[in-house]
Amino acid sequence: MSLSLVLRGAVRCNAANLVKSARITPLKAYSTIVANAQRQTLKPLALTKIVAPVVREISVSAPRMASAGSSHTALWTLERLVSAGLLAIIPAAFIAPSQILDALLAISVVIHAHWGVEAMVVDYMRPAVVGNILPKVAHIALIVISVATLGGLFYYIQNDVGLANGIKRFWAIKGKDAEEKQQS
Repeated sequence: MSLSLVLRGAVRCNAANLVKSARITPLKAYSTIVANAQRQTLKPLALTKIVAPVVREISVSAPRMASAGSSHTALWTLERLVSAGLLAIIPAAFIAPSQILDALLAISVVIHAHWGVEAMVVDYMRPAVVGNILPKVAHIALIVISVATLGGLFYYIQNDVGLANGIKRFWAIKGKDAEEKQQS
C-alpha cells in the first residue's frame, strides 16, 4: 500500500495516474487532484535550492608510485607470465627437487603474493579514504614482509632440506589420531 503511494507520488503529473488516483479516492474532485499536482511541481524559484553539479575526477588505475615513463602493460603481462609459470614450477619442484627449482618456486610465490597484496593495499588503502600516511606505511610494511619472507625461504633452501622437500616432510607428519589407528 505504501509502495503504491510512493510510486503514485513519483509520477503524479501523468494524466493517466491522476485519473487512477481519482478513482481510488472518490471523495476528492478531479480538479482538486490536478491542482494539488500542479502545486507540487510548480514551486516558486526563490524556494528551490540551486545546487551546482559536483564534478569529480574518477581514476581507474593505481596511484602513480612509479616514474611517469613506466609501462603498466608490461607489468600486467609479467604478472600473468609469473602466474602461468607457477603452474609449471610447482609440480617441477616436487617431481625433481633441487636448489634451483626451490629458488624459482620461492621467488615466484613471494612475488605473486606480493603483487596480490599490493593490489589490495592500493585498492582499499586509498589516500582519499584513509589519509596520506597509512597507505605509505602499509606499502612499506608489505615490502619489508616480502623481503623477509624471500630471505627466510632462501635461508631454508640453502641451510636445510630445501623448500619442496620441507613441504613433503610436513605433509608426511602424522597426527596422534593416525598413530592410534595404526596401533589398534
